[in-house]
Amino acid sequence: MKMVKDAVPRTPEMYHGHPFWCHGHCWKMQVQEFDPVAKRLIIGASATRVCVTPEETSSGLWRIGWELRHSSVEVAHGCVVFSADHLRAAFGLSDESGEYGQPLIDRYGGDSAEHHRYIRWGDFLNIPCPGTGSDGDPNMSIEIDDQMRKAVSQLLK
Repeated sequence: MKMVKDAVPRTPEMYHGHPFWCHGHCWKMQVQEFDPVAKRLIIGASATRVCVTPEETSSGLWRIGWELRHSSVEVAHGCVVFSADHLRAAFGLSDESGEYGQPLIDRYGGDSAEHHRYIRWGDFLNIPCPGTGSDGDPNMSIEIDDQMRKAVSQLLK
């Protein structure tokens, strides 16, 4: 999982103050639970949840699970595995990109990305990929705040 320091950022097309690929409710996401001993971080809002925990089968890797409720019967969920470098970059602690991130940045705009894991521009993060910014997308949009950055930094210590 090579990280690339020389990724070329590109400003994304914007929609109401956020990248078009980011859902407008991204600002609602907040830290709901942080346990530095158990190494667990949960970020969510009323219909969304992202859980960051160590990957049990391999040290140094992180499991990112998410759930997005579109209605009482429609749910999108998934899981991806990040390296520590991916986690740092996704949450704005570095601007490095994954080995396959530049094509996402070139097409959608962003500061940092990795294919099928994340795309980020400034404080706007989508996991696992860019979206349409509309309801029904199967990805998670987060506006990263200082509390999230601090929690991720503590997880990685």
